Amino acid sequence: MADYKPKQFFGTAQTVFNYSSADITAGNFSPAGTDFDNTTDGSVPYADRAMCMLECDYASAPTEGQTVDLYALMLNIDGTDDETDAPSGTAANGAHYLGSWTLDNSTGLQRRWMVCSLEGITAFTPYARNGSSTDMDCNGGTSALVVKITPFVVGAVG
Repeated sequence: MADYKPKQFFGTAQTVFNYSSADITAGNFSPAGTDFDNTTDGSVPYADRAMCMLECDYASAPTEGQTVDLYALMLNIDGTDDETDAPSGTAANGAHYLGSWTLDNSTGLQRRWMVCSLEGITAFTPYARNGSSTDMDCNGGTSALVVKITPFVVGAVG
């Protein structure tokens, strides 16, 4: 009997945010990021999971345990049409929650990692929600709001 070992196969990271135009107010959503496409990766098209990396900065420390949340409006949901009702201010509206990064009680750069599900997702427009009680310092700190999404699948090799 063959001994098959599980292995992760990674695609190419897509930078969906490199936002430095203005701070993101506490509790509010960012403007739309760059669309994420889950269909064109040469290694793992239609991946069912993704590693999501966040870089952000706070001039005033957020409360430990508060979050930055990743939301999405799905694209091409019937082959041509996109979802409507983008997040605005503090309202998620039609956006779907994908996951959260947990913040530390510190100022300056915070780099965080999480895994989210891409099951059934072909493409989406991302939005970040600053779930902290302080403004995210996107235009004056050590980092802009940066989010990179790397699709991956788990398979078996013999």
